[in-house]
Amino acid sequence: MKTSTKSMDWGLTTQRVLAVAALLAIWQLVIWSGTLPSMTPGVAALVSSIGAALTSATFWSALAQTMTAAVSGWLIAVVVGTVLGLLIGSVRALDRSTSILIDFGRSFPVLALMPVVIMLLGATAQMETVVVALSCLWPVLVQTIYGARRMESAVVDTVRIFQIPAVLRFRRVLLPSATPFIATGVRISASISILVAVGVEVLSQAPGIGRQITLAQQAQRWDSAFAYLFFAGLVGWSIASLLNFAEGRILKWNRQAND
Repeated sequence: MKTSTKSMDWGLTTQRVLAVAALLAIWQLVIWSGTLPSMTPGVAALVSSIGAALTSATFWSALAQTMTAAVSGWLIAVVVGTVLGLLIGSVRALDRSTSILIDFGRSFPVLALMPVVIMLLGATAQMETVVVALSCLWPVLVQTIYGARRMESAVVDTVRIFQIPAVLRFRRVLLPSATPFIATGVRISASISILVAVGVEVLSQAPGIGRQITLAQQAQRWDSAFAYLFFAGLVGWSIASLLNFAEGRILKWNRQAND
């Protein structure tokens, strides 16, 4: 059984590598055909720029600044979203009364608030953290509310009949029921945090990867700009993969129950 599982893993890895190789080959062929603008770098130039960035102190400094703002905002969103989501989702009257506000907030483009936040805080790391936190809040909040609502009617009736204390009900019933949904919101918001952090840096010129992308574009160093874009995507993918792995380990009981 273990051998079969390992073979499947290696087969999946091979397919993914081949897919990436095919994409790069198509990219290079399209560039040779002249379809893309002349500023678009080829695969060789992009690989060279990625290698140069890895040995550059500027890159590591920009990456640290982006990660600091993204992770700080994400953690704030996770804490606030989880607490509010459990509270709203477990109190039916509160859930009904806030539904319009939740739907409006999740649909509102948070980046539209950036000029106001910049006016209050300036183009600083604190401003970037606030915008990231506001953007990441809604996936965590909405998923947590869904999880808190998930309790089956039989469980709710049992809790009410036996008058289980609130603390025990929270620890043994509400939290286990909501945890898989919370984990999904946390994973989604983690990827959003990187995207928003880079976007904020591009628009506000706050220090980080986004600012380096803009500077590379202004200097017409398109290969460097694409290299920084590559690293932004790679960081987001890595964080999502790590969280998915952790979720599989921590919530193994939930996946077994679904199977």
